[in-house]
This record gives sequence, C-alpha cells and structure tokens, in this order.
Amino acid sequence: MPNRLSKVFSRSEAEKHKEAEAEAENNRSSGSTPPPSYAPPEYDAGNTLDPPDITAGFSNLRLNVKNKDSFPSTDETVAHLKLLEAFYRLRQQVGSKDGLFGINDSVVTSHIPSGDKASELLAKLAEKRWAIYLTRAVERFDAWLHALLPKAKVTPIEQYDTPIKRGLVCEPTRADSPLAFENTNMPPIDVLMVWHAYMLNPRAYLEDCLRFGRMSLWHTNMPWGTVASCIDSETFAYQPGQAAEELFISRVNLPWDNIADNREKTVFCPSCKAPNPVPWTSASTYDFGEKVTESNVWAAVDIMLSSGTGYCDKDFEHICSSCSKKVTHPRLQAAKFCADVDQLLYNGVNMSGTWLSLDGWPPGGVLGAKNTQLKETRHKLLTDFPNNLLLSGLGKIIIDKGQIRGVRANDSMEGIRDVIEEAMLDKSYKRKARKSMSSTLLRGEKIGVRRMMSRYWDNSSPFALDLVGAVVRQGSFIEKMHNIDWLHSPALPSTMGRLLTKYARFVSIMADQQHMAVPTLDVDLAWHTHQLSPYGYMGYTVVHTTQFVDHDDKVAETKLNDAFAWTSKTYQRLYNEPYSECTCWYCEAVRESHTSAASRLFNGAQARAQADLAAQLHKVDINPAKSVHISAHNAVRPSDDDKYKLQAAKQADELDRAYNKACARAKKNGKKEPKREDYYYSDAWGYPVYIPAYSPYVGYVPYTPMYYPVMPGCMAIGAGAIGNCCSGTCGGGVALPVDVEVEVPAVDAEVEEEVVVGVVAEEVEEAEDVEVEVEVEVEEGVRVRPLLTKHRMPGSSPTT
Repeated sequence: MPNRLSKVFSRSEAEKHKEAEAEAENNRSSGSTPPPSYAPPEYDAGNTLDPPDITAGFSNLRLNVKNKDSFPSTDETVAHLKLLEAFYRLRQQVGSKDGLFGINDSVVTSHIPSGDKASELLAKLAEKRWAIYLTRAVERFDAWLHALLPKAKVTPIEQYDTPIKRGLVCEPTRADSPLAFENTNMPPIDVLMVWHAYMLNPRAYLEDCLRFGRMSLWHTNMPWGTVASCIDSETFAYQPGQAAEELFISRVNLPWDNIADNREKTVFCPSCKAPNPVPWTSASTYDFGEKVTESNVWAAVDIMLSSGTGYCDKDFEHICSSCSKKVTHPRLQAAKFCADVDQLLYNGVNMSGTWLSLDGWPPGGVLGAKNTQLKETRHKLLTDFPNNLLLSGLGKIIIDKGQIRGVRANDSMEGIRDVIEEAMLDKSYKRKARKSMSSTLLRGEKIGVRRMMSRYWDNSSPFALDLVGAVVRQGSFIEKMHNIDWLHSPALPSTMGRLLTKYARFVSIMADQQHMAVPTLDVDLAWHTHQLSPYGYMGYTVVHTTQFVDHDDKVAETKLNDAFAWTSKTYQRLYNEPYSECTCWYCEAVRESHTSAASRLFNGAQARAQADLAAQLHKVDINPAKSVHISAHNAVRPSDDDKYKLQAAKQADELDRAYNKACARAKKNGKKEPKREDYYYSDAWGYPVYIPAYSPYVGYVPYTPMYYPVMPGCMAIGAGAIGNCCSGTCGGGVALPVDVEVEVPAVDAEVEEEVVVGVVAEEVEEAEDVEVEVEVEVEEGVRVRPLLTKHRMPGSSPTT
C-alpha cells in the first residue's frame, strides 16, 4: 500500500493509462531512432559515430588491455551494456513464453481476452515463470562451479592468516591463477547471468571464494573480449558456439538450455540426509474451478501463483520418502546453519559471515594497504567472537537440540536464534566465549553475530546470499539500461568516457567517511563494470577510500533520498557540474534544495551556479525515462518501524516544498514545469504495468514479491525481526562519522545489554546510532558513573 511519499499529483486512471500507452507506442515506433545523449549535445560534438552503421561502436571493441587496478575502459563498459541487453532480452523471452513450466496464459485470457487488466495479469504469469527460471539457473550455476573447480574445498581461515598468504587477495599465486575463458568454454547465458549478479556483491563473493577455496575464481575477471564476441551486435543473441555447448553438457552433465532441463530438483532431507526428488513448482496444477469469473480472476491468479508447494514456491513442502519428516524452506535454512556449525567444530572452518572485517578486509589484511595491523585487530574483533560462541559448547547444543513444544529448536532459524539469545543471558558463558573477564560485548562482536546470522536468514543455498534475489534486484538496473539505450547512441564512445570520469569522482566522494554516497545510473554502470574485475576493484577502493567498498547495502528509502541529496550537492560543489542530469520532478526538487534561501535572496555565487546549471540542463528536452537520475535498485522499505513512517512523511513534505519551488522557478524563467507522475510505467514483459511510484523509485517486483521463495525486497529492523532478505542489493558505502561525542549512560553491572541476533540490518543501526563501547571491570552491584568521551574513529566501514 503506498504511503505518504507516494501521494503525488493525481489524475484520472484513464488519463494515466492513455498517456502511458501513447508513450509505449511512441517507443515502439521510434525504436530505430538513436536515443539522446545524457548530456547536452555540445559535450559529445566531434566524437560521434556516423550513421547508418550504428553498431560500429560496439562491434569492434578493444578489450585485451587492462588499466591499473582494472579500472574500467570505455570499451569494457560498452561490452557490459551488450551483456545487459542480452540479459534483458532473455528475461522477455522466458517470461512471455506461454505454457512454460505449465503456466498457461489461458488462465487469464479465457476470462479476460484483452485490455489493461488482462495485460497486468499476464505480467504476473510472466514474473512467476521468471522466478522458476532463476531458481533453476542458480542450481545450474552451482553445478557449473563444481565442474569448473572440482578440487575446491572448504578451507580453515588459518590457511589465509599467514604472511605468505597475505598477498593472496590482490596478487594470485600459481595455484590461484585466473581461469581462462574462450568461446569454447563459456557457460550458458542463465549461468553467466547468475555469475554476473554474484560478482556484483563483492564482499559476499570474496568471502565465498576464501571459504570454499575458489581463489582462482576471485582472480578471474569477467572475460569481456569473449563475452562481446559471443553476443550478436544486432540481435544481442548470446551464441558462444557448438563447442561450448558440447563442453558444458559433458562437463556439467546438464542440458545447455535451462528450459530443456526437465529433471526435478533433488533435495536432501535435513533429518535423514536421504535424497528426495521434488517438483520445481506446483502452481501449474492449481485448479481454478468453475466459480472463477472476470470479477474475481485477479484474486484467483494471485492464489494460484503464490500457493504452490514446489521448491520454487514460497510454501515449499515435501514429505521425505525415507523418514516421512516434512521438508520445508525454513528447515533447509536451519540445516545449512547446522552443517556449517559441524564444519566449524570438526574442521575448523569459520561460519559464513565471519571471514571479513567491518571494513571488508580479509584475513591478514590487503597487500600494500596502510594500517594493516589496526585492520587485523578489528578483523579479529568481528570474526572471532561468533565462532568462539559456537565453539564453546553452544554449537553442539544447537546441533543436538531436542524438541520444544513438539518442534526441534534447530528446525528453523527462529529456533536457532532463540537458543543463541538464551546463551546471551549467561554471563559466565559469554566470558568463556570472549576469553575475557568481562561479559559486556563490544560493538564489533555484536555486529559479528548479526552478520553471521544474516547469511542464513531466508537462504538455504551454499552461497553467502540468496542469488535468486540478487539477480532479481539487478533486473531493475538492466531494464533502465535498456530504456536509456546508449548502445544505439551515435555519441556512445564519448558518453562512456564521461561516465567513467564521473565514476572516478564518485569514488573520491566515497572517501568522505561521514556520509553515504549514492550513484546515478551512469555512475552505477561504471561501478558495476569495475566490480566485475574483483581483485582489481578491491585494490582500487582500498587505495582510494582505505576500505574494500561493498556494493551490498540495504538502504531505507528515506536514507537513500537524503544521501542522494548530499551526494548531488557535494558533486556540484566540487566540480561545478550537475550530478544528476535529469529534469524529472525529483531531480529538479533535489537540485532546488541545494541552494539556500539567503544565497538566492542576495544572488550569491551558489544561486548563480544553480541558475547556470539549470540553463545548461534545459538547453535540450530530456526524457526522464532515458535520463541518468538516481540509481535506486538498492532501496528497501522497512516493514515494521513506525518511526520510519514518520520520517517518510516528513521527507515527503520537504520534497513537496522543494518541488513547488522548482515549479515556481521554471515558471518565472518561462520554462516547462517538471512533470510529476504518480505512476511508474513498465513494459518489462511486453504488457503495460502501472506501479505506484514512491519518490523517484519503486521496490523490487512490487506487484509480485509473493511468487518467490524469498521476497527479493523487504527489510525488517525491529527487535527480534527475522532479518533482512535483501542481502545482495546495490548502493554506496555507509560510513560512520569520524569524530563523534558519545555519552555513556549509567549502567547497572547486573543488567546486560540485549543482543538481538535476529536483527541483521546492522547498516541501519550504524548509520543512525554511533556508539563507542567502553569496557570496564566492576563488581556486581556497583554502578558506573556517566562519562562523556570524545573518540576519533580510526576510519570507517561500508556495510556488508
């Protein structure tokens, strides 16, 4: 349900639909027309390509030379665009394939032959097909990894915590040399798409490469030369050739085409470990019955697509053929946790989520980086306690835990959380786990427990994050790249060069560790491209920001809005250029908020600069749908926080005021007022879908989240919440303030701080409340006097 921020100027439904359909028809009829550059035309003069050979800019790319720290080249960003377009077209083909996975359009068209309602219902069917396809793709990616690196195995962290291994992350050894990819050994496009989304979560990717002994994968860049040659420059079809297909089939023992793989999913029972073949979905077997009419078909479709019990369905349930125990997604998630505890107890392999420091540094630090000793100390603080907590007896208790009210405590992550929280009440046990006389947990230790738990909430896969959700969240960015359509711009080389310059500036802004920087779409394209060279990207961000900047933040929409305004203002102040070059209502409102009333009143330098920038942007008409405004596919909406709703309402009022000022300024200067829509139009499946807008962005699959086993976009931040299923989203690095004054209140030695291990949105907590842990030894019954301490934080950390 849209809240206060989505209440924008309204018009009749007929007007909205009519305008959206007209826009879609215009896009279809002008598909061959090159899109406008995202900058005024004079920026690109002299660098344009001569039509009609519009594909010349991306059919002959030079991709055999790497920049220092793999900083992306213009040709690599173009190759990336080609790959994203191939992914976009794959999604269209899969979602629109009538009858795929037993989901037939006739369940809609037999009741509503045509019209807007039919189109939106058909889009729901398409989303469910895509959800099933992605779940299968992740399974195929896992099989491909095992075939690609058959000798890889889970590795104790101590193997990396030695002087010999400290250069491993940035400089490969012979045993960890990069993998070579030619056309003959490229994977299918669905596997490539999962790998692409996986690499765009760099910390989770590094953690898994360390943990599973896959460092050769960490040192392997996306093979841009091979990728570009495998994608047709006109149709964008991915065609690596017959040899690649034959090699994949023989090596992985799976069909080349995801859709041709008709085998059921094999699930191992958490109780008896017996293999069980289960269907991917049972949604296609849902019986509509004769009572479904045009008036209630909408509800019937939702029930059909969200009530299945197959592995790809939210309510997966299967009775084990061996022990007759029930197998569900919650049981599989808890089984993953228990299996990792077993590896910790008997093989010394750290739990998932406990490999990297708060700054993203791996064991032993980063070769050539400054403050290595300090970073190692912080690394130990974050990674040791969660593992010691389990090694001190709690891990064995969790594995062997008996039944509580007829249900085993280790049959769900909620049950495991309860066991851990019970241990948190035992002071003597915490002292034992901390190897200290104090039972008071430091901040890093608390974050370490929550980060560990975050790897298991809503994630039964062997990876550090749910890769299905990771691919889904990338879909929003991919669709926007398709809509902008830089690939067919005659100014393509110049445009790519400009966005790379802008990205380098963005990284310098991220070095300000008191704020969060938010990218625009052009910056995000360069950022994504850089991350697809993992070890080079890490080296670059460590040098320029002293941190391994993650791309995996979960950011509440209100915070994203404020951070974008700060980034825009900072960029404009440093470089005297507009950050967002879009003229939509939101970007205009943000720019308007940069200029103070006093500066405007006295015609100060700030006001004059603002006017100059506005004049520059309005020299040409810019279609907001093809513009590079805020990149917000990392935005999440807290679902359980009343305080957030009040903040959202306040922010909406501020945006309203800034927007009205922007309208008044435009009217005064004889320009068009920025148009404000209350609906976002999408034709992702070839059907018009109208989604309520929320500021400048919308959530992930806002009309079909219930069709996925794990909701791709949600955020729970209340005490005891089940966690955050958005691990894998994209955004700027959240940093703690460098100088903070912290008041430490009086505390009773007998009262312990509550450690809620169910809350994993530590990023939100860090961004709002900066605290300094003061650990003191006191006798029971003695109260500690209030203190006021000023502490300079030794650097800061992007969130996980």
